[in-house]
Amino acid sequence: MEVPANNTNLKISFCTTCKGRLEHLKQTLPANIEACKGYPNTEFVILDYDSRDGLEQWIKDNFQEEIKSGLVRYAKLDGATDFKMAHAKNMVHRLATGDVLCNVDADNFLASGTPEYLIENL
Repeated sequence: MEVPANNTNLKISFCTTCKGRLEHLKQTLPANIEACKGYPNTEFVILDYDSRDGLEQWIKDNFQEEIKSGLVRYAKLDGATDFKMAHAKNMVHRLATGDVLCNVDADNFLASGTPEYLIENL
């Protein structure tokens, strides 16, 4: 990939895979979105790996505007009996549209300025 002269044009995809992690995501996703507001060229890609804890409904109830704007991308894999980390991460990365892909576990908080730090240090 050729890096643009102005790195602020790089889009960062924060990729999260979830299976049974709704309680964590309820805390981290809103906080992470807030922490990245200073860098508008971000997206949060959530792969629901057949969660049975209400993740799909929670996303639909709370992030409609973010989904419409492209800030949040949500996808669900049905029928996954076991969580396969490599498979899940490969899937979520394929869904991402960013130039930079960053794994963020469901229980990870991003510090304010994380996107700028990543871009500066690429």
